[in-house]
Amino acid sequence: MHLPRSGRGRRRRRRSHESGEERSRSSCQGDEEHEAKPASARTVQKPTTCAFQCLALSLGSRIWERSRRDWGRTFIIRLDLQGCFHTYPDVGGPFQNLQEADKAINRYLEDSRHPSMCVEEGAELSMDRAVRESLYYPDGTIMKRRRSSAVKEFCQRMCRTIQALVDKYNEDHNLLKDDAHKLKDFLHCQSIRENQCWYYHLNFTTNNGAGSDNLIFVEVKCMPQKEHKELLVCCFCTVNPNDNGQHCYGCTNHGEPDMKHPDNSVEYIAGHLDVYMPIGRYVEWSDSDGDDVKYVKKREAELRYMFKGLDKPETTKRLFTLAPGVTIVRN
Repeated sequence: MHLPRSGRGRRRRRRSHESGEERSRSSCQGDEEHEAKPASARTVQKPTTCAFQCLALSLGSRIWERSRRDWGRTFIIRLDLQGCFHTYPDVGGPFQNLQEADKAINRYLEDSRHPSMCVEEGAELSMDRAVRESLYYPDGTIMKRRRSSAVKEFCQRMCRTIQALVDKYNEDHNLLKDDAHKLKDFLHCQSIRENQCWYYHLNFTTNNGAGSDNLIFVEVKCMPQKEHKELLVCCFCTVNPNDNGQHCYGCTNHGEPDMKHPDNSVEYIAGHLDVYMPIGRYVEWSDSDGDDVKYVKKREAELRYMFKGLDKPETTKRLFTLAPGVTIVRN
């Protein structure tokens, strides 16, 4: 069985253009687990069939993103057809419910906690602890704003997301062994904000036992749900690498003009508005991957100045004493 492909068919009405300003930017090429090659080095075979059902995944695409910002880590959780939950990266399982998967993720993280980051229950906040927790993640990794690290982490997260999408597609279409699609390269990703919702547009390649490569376009809608973000697949199809397809303002306006989209026979939701996002913030990146010792020494001095007085009992008492009339209500 082959992936559905965009081709000729009934034309669907495109969304009308509206005024406004939106701007989003998030792109990457490369990954630690699936090493991406330069686009010029890739050869993708031209699609030869036209069968297509764009929303084949959307009704059953139960995939979640679980972000642990305190650890600087993001996990992907997928629900299979038997009702079991799988995690990316693998932390055990499969699990019977989302709560079990979350508990396994917590255990996985705690097992990787660095001894110097362990804190006894009830221990008071001190200068050393405050500096340590502001300078390192619990696994001992330095919280340094390196551009290269940010790109690497983003690529790893998106490759896990794409792997979950591919596994879900294979399962939904009963593709096994040589017929199953295997993730080859992650090419492009663009975040788009429209109508108060976030979307991802993705390009990646897969291959199977027959040796043929497929260039894939996926649109994912992000639906926040308390601690999780559900990823709803709006469109999943192969595209012709030699055809530009529909023009997407969401990708071209925000730094991904090389993203390949399906033609007019396929409907996707975001990217039809010629607008920019008016919001954003400046992030100071360190392009240097060099001397971490110097960085830690400098940053520690800044933090100690910032937390000056935490070693004094009267200071911590003032910080953790509630104002008169204030109570804490626990659910």
